[in-house]
Amino acid sequence: MRQLLGRGINVVCLAFIFFIYLSVSSCVTSKKFTYFDNLKSDTLHPNKIVIDGTTQFVEPKIMVNDILSVSIQTLAQSETSELVTPKGNSDADPMSGFLVDRNGYIEVSLIGFVKVAGLTTAEARELIKQKVKEFYKDPVVNVQISNFDITVLGDVAHPGVVKVQGEKANILDVLALAGDLTITGQRKNILLARTEGTQTTFVRFDLTSTDVFKSPYFYVRQHDYIYVEHNNFKKQTSDNSFGRYISYLSAVIGVTSLLFLFKIIKIY
Repeated sequence: MRQLLGRGINVVCLAFIFFIYLSVSSCVTSKKFTYFDNLKSDTLHPNKIVIDGTTQFVEPKIMVNDILSVSIQTLAQSETSELVTPKGNSDADPMSGFLVDRNGYIEVSLIGFVKVAGLTTAEARELIKQKVKEFYKDPVVNVQISNFDITVLGDVAHPGVVKVQGEKANILDVLALAGDLTITGQRKNILLARTEGTQTTFVRFDLTSTDVFKSPYFYVRQHDYIYVEHNNFKKQTSDNSFGRYISYLSAVIGVTSLLFLFKIIKIY
């Protein structure tokens, strides 16, 4: 009876030590990686869940140091009356467009300086259109922000500067363009930094909650910064001393487990 009891205790101890060994070796805690995890199934409408109070898109304002692509077309002086681009107003290369100076002005051929900072591109288009009517017949004006760029840093697949096509994009769009978060990126702690004038605002997002759609900062603006923080496991494993300690502890537990196993084999 005593031998049987001793055998059972040894087996339990051995199993317990192996369990600790596997836990320390993996050292990865269970995390939620699901976006919008707070959505619950509705028994009445299982395929449709409506969220009230989502943020409405507001057109971005032109800022100092923005580069604007400005194109002006007018009716040709011919029977066809086709649209043509007046000489000196083409803007084939977006990065050689019109730089908004520190006072908020751009300089356009014939009409001179036009203050556009603080206006939307639609408002700037109408302002320029009114000024060029003096020189062109029925002008068609297009204005777009060429350097609508967002800087994405941290634990994403492709960190760097993301170029947004158009002027309407939200934080999910930008993260998708950056290749999405890696498995070790903290989905509950996304940081956005936005500078307006002399002030910089910092906002945090939780992508596991649908509340992200209600944030007034859901839609990005040109020159925003987005930072995805690494989770604790990645921070710890990046520390060489922590890695050494884990290796030493794993080795000690492994050797101890083998000694217990040899003891059981020797006795029985």
